[in-house]
Amino acid sequence: MRLSPENRRMHKPESIKGRGLRHGALTLAILLIMTLIQGCFLTGRDAVNDGLSHEINEQEDVVYSIGTGPLNLDRLDDFMERKKGSQRIIQFTPEGDPIFTEVRYREGKLVLAYDSMEDAFGPKETGTYTCRALEKSKGSTALEYTLTGCEGEYPEAALLWINYKLSEQDDFGFVLKYGVNRKNEINTLQGKLVKDLQDGTTVEAAEFRLPQAKLQSIYRELVLAGYVRNKTLTEDCNIKPAVSYELLVQMNGSERKFAWSECDHSADGEGMTAVAQHMISEVQEGEFYQALPETKGYYE
Repeated sequence: MRLSPENRRMHKPESIKGRGLRHGALTLAILLIMTLIQGCFLTGRDAVNDGLSHEINEQEDVVYSIGTGPLNLDRLDDFMERKKGSQRIIQFTPEGDPIFTEVRYREGKLVLAYDSMEDAFGPKETGTYTCRALEKSKGSTALEYTLTGCEGEYPEAALLWINYKLSEQDDFGFVLKYGVNRKNEINTLQGKLVKDLQDGTTVEAAEFRLPQAKLQSIYRELVLAGYVRNKTLTEDCNIKPAVSYELLVQMNGSERKFAWSECDHSADGEGMTAVAQHMISEVQEGEFYQALPETKGYYE
């Protein structure tokens, strides 16, 4: 069983290297889940009657595919924090088939129901199993939600595994312009770093570059923000002067472009602002930015 197709409306085709590595890593994650399922049955294949609902609610469900990244990932975090209720997770195979799961707190334990009836290339099964806890681990190259203390032969397995290992991509770069009139610029494509001194002048760092660790950190935040998904953003703002952002992300020969202002308080706007602030922070901590002159003026 493998996880999810490229969204060809958003992406040009990936290289064979990038496609194979990403599919292989996500295949492993789903195989771990299915292995646990097969070893931890509580009531068999009819445990969830005819399976879970196959309707996808893009406002409530956590949805993940290779081509578009995660959607509503914060809902799984909220579920873990409140330790009650339930949360649905839908993962797509590379062929575009959904695998449905629902995790529910019941009497101090976690009950997971699963439904793979729409997977054309894997076992068509439904069932449930129980575990004691759900744990989250955010590493530099992957985010894992792991079920632990599970009944049966296998005590733990990944519920959701999101890979963002930058070294598995063929190329990655970005251009971020930000601030009042977007005079600040971070450009890894051209090795350019521009700082607005806010007195009518700018200054540029020579031979700017970002270390691989910082590029990896930035790529992680882009993936977790689901940057490949369509975003509804606005540049309208009633603040004068206003901070605004323009971002171009280049990956494996394809590009994504975004523009928005500090007044965009939609979920997409705040998510992209958080990504931009992370980019800015990573750069401002570095030696190239630290060597630039201090800001001389300010905007009223």
